[in-house]
Amino acid sequence: MKETKVITEFGDVLQTAIDSKKNDINQLVWKDKSGKEIRLMDMSNEDLQKVYNHATDMLYNNDKYTPGRFQVKKNIKTLIANCNAELLLRYILHDCNIDILRTNLQVIDFIRQNKAANNLSGTDSVTTLFRNVPVEFESVTLDKLIDACFDKLDIINRKMISDKFILSQGIWLTEDEKKELTEYDSNGKLRPWLDVIKERLLMDNINLRIDPKGFSYAEFRALAHLEPLPKISRLPSDTLRLLRDKVFILLDADTDYHIDKWNTIKSNVEKVAEYKGFKLIQKSY
Repeated sequence: MKETKVITEFGDVLQTAIDSKKNDINQLVWKDKSGKEIRLMDMSNEDLQKVYNHATDMLYNNDKYTPGRFQVKKNIKTLIANCNAELLLRYILHDCNIDILRTNLQVIDFIRQNKAANNLSGTDSVTTLFRNVPVEFESVTLDKLIDACFDKLDIINRKMISDKFILSQGIWLTEDEKKELTEYDSNGKLRPWLDVIKERLLMDNINLRIDPKGFSYAEFRALAHLEPLPKISRLPSDTLRLLRDKVFILLDADTDYHIDKWNTIKSNVEKVAEYKGFKLIQKSY
């Protein structure tokens, strides 16, 4: 009787675990394009495969125009490096006051001659040739600095910095900006700052919100007026620093959020497929 009782208790625990897993799986859903929630357990093998393909596309796709989130992270890293290289070039040309480094061509010749003389490669840091470089530029490679000299750095796709993303960060005015944006209506009443901002930026229909962690007015204006495909060499240094030090870092964190989201969806589909005995095919990228 004792052995039977132990077996029965074990069976109850096992059944409880199985039921718990089943209940968890039953709660997993997928939202279609219309926003309607569909239980994954109600899907056919074909429908699960479609969701699985979409999730993996959103993660791993390396297409230039519809990159997956992992490719987006690589693109962001490249853009940060490109902005940094352009800023370094401007620093060398305009702030260092070195007679032999007054033009892009002189910088290129200096790098090429000293690379050969010192047996350096293009992936070496600029610190191998330029002493006392500010810490922010130490990660710039010799090849990347040459690309900046030739104006060969990749353009920035404004679609990455969507209006939705900019607005989601909010805005926080500096004291000087509060003074700059101070206006009064015809009755002498102080106009709300947000109304003044919308009017000056010609963006009357946006939903602008105040956030202490948000962009300043100057930063918000720079991003709002960013061209669709700006060349890095044509952007003001303040805009390059804004992109390098704030915007791309925020985008990188946002990309991490979406990676977690799509990884969860991918994992949920795999759980349901395993439970139902379906076979999923992993796309190659």
